[in-house]
Amino acid sequence: MQRASDSRLRWASFALLAAIVLHDLDHIRQDRSVEPLVVGIGIIGDIAIITLVVLVMRGHRLAPLAATVIGFANVLGFIAVHLVPDWGPLSDGYPDLPVDALSWVLAAIPMAAALWLALGGWVSLRATRRLA
Repeated sequence: MQRASDSRLRWASFALLAAIVLHDLDHIRQDRSVEPLVVGIGIIGDIAIITLVVLVMRGHRLAPLAATVIGFANVLGFIAVHLVPDWGPLSDGYPDLPVDALSWVLAAIPMAAALWLALGGWVSLRATRRLA
């Protein structure tokens, strides 16, 4: 049971990392300026995901909790930053911007990967509690 959970978190954390890299590259492709606070949030998120990958690869006991928190935080963050119209300096609202379909897809994929990661972490947490 634990091996299946570890494998699930490994695949989901790598998927989110890959999706975030593609999303970040899309920001470069868009060739437009982004608010510094949005860039800062993105960098913090990238560091959190890289840290999570290390925790998962090492089989650290906090990996399921970190996966749950980082996964849900990324889902909510993408919604707040990209899916809702511009609401301030922490926003890069795609509805108000001339972004193409590829940019929308490359914003949706990380949200799906983050949700997969969050749910996988939550399932792992529950399984760990049952074993304890």
